[in-house]
Amino acid sequence: MANPGRRGLARARAALARRLSPLPAEAPQVPEQPPEAVLDLLRRLGVAMQRAGDAADRVAAILDDVAAVYAASGVRFFVLPTGVFVRIVAGDSTRVDFAPAPNASLRLDQVDALYRLIDDIRHAKLGVAEAVGRLQALLTARPRLPAWLRVAGTSVMVLGLGLLLNPTASALPAYLVLGVLVGVLTLWGERSHAVAVVLPMLTAGVVTWLVFRLSEPVLGSAPLDIVIPTLVTMLPGAALTMATIELASGSMLSGSARLVYGLERLLLLTFGIALGVEFAGLPGPPQPEAPLGAWAPWVGVAVFGLGVFLSSAVPPRSLPWLLAVLGVAYGVQAGAGLVLNPLGASFAAGVVVLPVAYAIQQQPSGPPVPVTFLPAFWLLVPGALGLEGVTEIVGADAAAGLGDFLNALLTIVAIAAGVLVGSGVSERVGRATGGWRGL
Repeated sequence: MANPGRRGLARARAALARRLSPLPAEAPQVPEQPPEAVLDLLRRLGVAMQRAGDAADRVAAILDDVAAVYAASGVRFFVLPTGVFVRIVAGDSTRVDFAPAPNASLRLDQVDALYRLIDDIRHAKLGVAEAVGRLQALLTARPRLPAWLRVAGTSVMVLGLGLLLNPTASALPAYLVLGVLVGVLTLWGERSHAVAVVLPMLTAGVVTWLVFRLSEPVLGSAPLDIVIPTLVTMLPGAALTMATIELASGSMLSGSARLVYGLERLLLLTFGIALGVEFAGLPGPPQPEAPLGAWAPWVGVAVFGLGVFLSSAVPPRSLPWLLAVLGVAYGVQAGAGLVLNPLGASFAAGVVVLPVAYAIQQQPSGPPVPVTFLPAFWLLVPGALGLEGVTEIVGADAAAGLGDFLNALLTIVAIAAGVLVGSGVSERVGRATGGWRGL
């Protein structure tokens, strides 16, 4: 009879490996590969997943699966947001290598290709050399869409967020124009490291200056009601949520680094807003304008999804699934908000979104989970509320700003807790259905 303690340990390790998707009980393997080649592939994959925004423990779990496919022995990982250490036994010696992670994040089309590659590796369809070749090709691939169309996509994203957060008729043209500006500056930042370093502050400063200068003669909304939706796509909501998840799961170094990065980015945006206000001056009180109907936020979800599709060059087959996940995320949050407070509604949305993204992944044309799950952060995480709170802290209403900022952080914790629960639900459904394809 097997030792019960060993059976429990085996089940715990299997559950961790199934955190993204369960593999068959007997993991497939390919013919033996050179340890040095496996080591090189593992560190490259680890860095790529870090650039895709995955959590440290999930990166390690996937790398464990890949190492098992290639029958590597003595493999250990140390994953950080800035790099990956890999240790592997090669004959009578041990090899250790490190790969730094570039600061540039992967586009969603690259994330899609990355996790499809990992899926093929985990099902023993590729040798090491072929896997490295495909990985290098997707990392250096140019965007599927031209630059002007990606800029237009950013404008459409901002319009969708405006319909969600401040749906007034006079503000809609402003969202389109400011979205083009944000898209051009973002494109500039992709091509210049010097601009990328100050991009949050630069974008926030320019957008705020324009809005505060034009809000009184042209726009009928309060200036911040225009600024906030325009800057939501630059807010670190996903980083702060992932940091909370990593801290809760025990990845203290990685979680702390992401948390500091997210807060620093938030402060840079706030400083840019403060500079814009300083140069533009405070406008007079705006004329109140009635918001559009209850249909506006739902249209905003669809418009936002279309903007993500264009700006991130998402594969065409993924667009319907992306819209479905965004609709579920907003619908659950809005529906739960009718009976729960905002914290409870955010928790409920976090619980539901991850299992839905996993279920969609199992469809014949379904994209990998990160492609649909990451954009949902911009709808779930109230980064705009946190930004507005920090802006008030450095302004006149410090007490109200501190309360708003703390409430935003609590909501991020609620979403992270919901995602953790949703991960457990995904694992149970995966066991019940005999396993899910991919990650």
